[in-house]
Amino acid sequence: MQNNLYLYPNLVKVRKAKMTQYELAEYLGISQQEISRYETGEIKAPVNYIKDVAEICGVSVDYILGVGRETTDMMSDEEFQLLELFGRLKPENRTKLIERAETLLEIQDNK
Repeated sequence: MQNNLYLYPNLVKVRKAKMTQYELAEYLGISQQEISRYETGEIKAPVNYIKDVAEICGVSVDYILGVGRETTDMMSDEEFQLLELFGRLKPENRTKLIERAETLLEIQDNK
């Protein structure tokens, strides 16, 4: 097995920030095992898959390939962790988290 992951170093990172392999597989109509094989480098991911992941995750294909600079390059590990957790929440819990963050900000600003 040849590891081809270096060809797209951010593939796993951007997918994890938005969804699980299973969720992506359901969305794209392919198997979770196929996504796993792309991410481990067992097989090369086709261009259309990389394009789809970039579009779903809101980044450029260049970013997935490690070319150029995107906003997520400037994020700290802590910020990226928060984005990843947010992406895994159900919509109603995302709203609650935003409301709580706004409340914390108000409390902070009033100190």
